[in-house]
Amino acid sequence: TDYNNISKYSRGQYETALSTATQNQITNLRDSAIRSDNMADQMKTITLMGDLYRSTGKELGLDDEQINEKIRANTDETGKYLLDRAVAENDSTRTENLISSLSGVVSESVLTPYKKMSNQMNINKLVNDDNTYAKLYKMYGHDLNSGMNSAAMYVRAKMETQNEEAIKGGVGQQKQLWDMAVYAHNKYGINTEIAYRQLYAEGMDGGQLSRLSRENHNYAGLTQSEPNGEENKQPPEDGDAYYKMYHSDNEFVDDWMQNYILNRKGAVDAKSVAEYAQIMTNTGYHGTSTEHYINLMNSAPMASGGNPKYSEDQIKKAEDDAKTAYKNYYTLQEQTRKIAINDRLQAGQTILNQKIANGDVSGAFQYAQVQLAGATTPEEQEYWSGKMASERPKLDRIYEKGLKMTAQEKWGIKQYAKSHTYEQTRAYAERVLPNKIMDDELDASLLEIDDNNKKASNIDLTPYEYKLADVMPKDKTLAGSFKYGVKQEMAGRIEEFKVKHHRPPTDAEKDEIFDAAVATSTLRSTSKPYFGDGDDYSSTISGASNQAIGIVHAEPVGNHYIRVTYRDGSTQDIYESEYNALQRRYTNG
Repeated sequence: TDYNNISKYSRGQYETALSTATQNQITNLRDSAIRSDNMADQMKTITLMGDLYRSTGKELGLDDEQINEKIRANTDETGKYLLDRAVAENDSTRTENLISSLSGVVSESVLTPYKKMSNQMNINKLVNDDNTYAKLYKMYGHDLNSGMNSAAMYVRAKMETQNEEAIKGGVGQQKQLWDMAVYAHNKYGINTEIAYRQLYAEGMDGGQLSRLSRENHNYAGLTQSEPNGEENKQPPEDGDAYYKMYHSDNEFVDDWMQNYILNRKGAVDAKSVAEYAQIMTNTGYHGTSTEHYINLMNSAPMASGGNPKYSEDQIKKAEDDAKTAYKNYYTLQEQTRKIAINDRLQAGQTILNQKIANGDVSGAFQYAQVQLAGATTPEEQEYWSGKMASERPKLDRIYEKGLKMTAQEKWGIKQYAKSHTYEQTRAYAERVLPNKIMDDELDASLLEIDDNNKKASNIDLTPYEYKLADVMPKDKTLAGSFKYGVKQEMAGRIEEFKVKHHRPPTDAEKDEIFDAAVATSTLRSTSKPYFGDGDDYSSTISGASNQAIGIVHAEPVGNHYIRVTYRDGSTQDIYESEYNALQRRYTNG
């Protein structure tokens, strides 16, 4: 039996199985890192994959160079996956933080294209800053050119500031810590160099970032009492707390500044390392001497001639892009604003139209005035100002027309006046038509009716009772009205007789006047009243008397004139009193 070959065969099967299992684990770990949003966990996973390659590599008989090559290839591939996801999500902050965390871990050839992408993503973030554009839009309003120029100036200022920081962060500096110090300076005002030196003094171990810095984003050994894993527990000689874990460098800086630095009086305003170290000693930040802390901070390597982050061509292009982006923002805001204005104007116009249609002219006036007073945009001010100018004459006419009584309303008032005094009639009109005005002509008519009433009250119909019995309506109400009408007609005809003959009528002549008054009242009581289309003229028109004198049609034409049409088709405009006289002459025979 060839035991040697059997052993080789079994060894081969074992190595194949181990290699396959290791690769499956690596794939699962990489997928887990890609899905995670916790950057600290991602860095830990990369370290864990390296440890897995190292342990299985030894089992498979690989030398250190072969193992390191596999670790490097896996680290580069995993880093690329993580960066691809951040770029795909257009997350410039995450991309920049990943590049910072992966520096020195992933090959520079892998990071170089992502650094360029990150650079452009940062430019895009500056150029498409809607929060800043919202402030500029509020500041400049309709002045598009000023807004565009300010947007360009804002982008240039930001990029030049980043260039200045990049120049400070040159060769020899720990770039990741310097970037964190810049962040602390921009957000909290602490001196950039002092913050950098303190982070270097506390976050480095033998010239390299400490494990705590790499895996926990904890660059100052900050602790908490709540347990968060045995791997984060302090060494017994340092205490029994647990080291804090952060998701990103910026999260660490925020906690560090807010809870450990800002509450130390004078720390943020310190101008030198010595001054700062003394403040840290006085406030109990560290347990060493001030001199030792100064030496630790001064050991941090500083830059010697860094390169600007952006070229002048990039800045100029970003300025142009910012102008275009602001113009697009401005256009969108203007469109949105105009739509909102149009909606408000249409809603306001609808309410105004409803008030006018309902006859609420006073309410329409007040509503338009309130809208003009409350207009906050030039468009709305112009609209309501123009609306007041164009609609006011129309509203005035509607208002005036609404105050006037219609012909039918006037006729009703006159009918009421025939059986009531002038004062009673005025009170009645104010009660039943409170929003209408009685014009002078109607008022004069009421005075005339009142005078006729007084004269009619002096007419004694007792001698004619036997004649009235044959013509009186059966209805008592109508009978009373008819009898009263006869009295008024007689009173009017007697006055006309006196004027014409310069004497009062004899009893025989009074009999004739009575007969004529009865005839006229009879005809009028059987004729429907005619009302003009809003004209001031209104009176009863006798169809029978018109036909008797050859009139086939009569209609008011204004100013108290009546247009009559005769049988031959001819027309004539005659005054109201003359028309009424024609009827009286007909009834007088």
